[in-house]
Amino acid sequence: MSGADIAAEVAAAIAEAGAEVGNGAPRTGTITRTTGADETTYPPTPGSTTDYACTLILSEYSARDRDGAQITARDVKAMIAPDAETDPRNGDTLTVAGKVFSIVNVDAMQPGGVVLYWECQCRKGED
Repeated sequence: MSGADIAAEVAAAIAEAGAEVGNGAPRTGTITRTTGADETTYPPTPGSTTDYACTLILSEYSARDRDGAQITARDVKAMIAPDAETDPRNGDTLTVAGKVFSIVNVDAMQPGGVVLYWECQCRKGED
């Protein structure tokens, strides 16, 4: 079985798991990336934003994982399937069911060089 075949199976499993905890449909989200901002001007010129669809699973960090500095009470874990329209990056935002999270840390799970999924630490905005 090739790495691409395994990645496709992982993507299907993420979609299936999201459907089990959701309304029967895979849990989807939107990765938003802002590019081209020019901070050398005053006021700074905002960049353009692009939205990318993704399939994911959200979960909470355990109390043991939360240290209050690196992982806070506002953080959630997102497992993003490899069939996302783009790779998530630090500084992007992730929107799921109307809630917006800042992506603060991304780990690509890629044994053998093929991305099976991205594990993202996402932070909820202040309420």
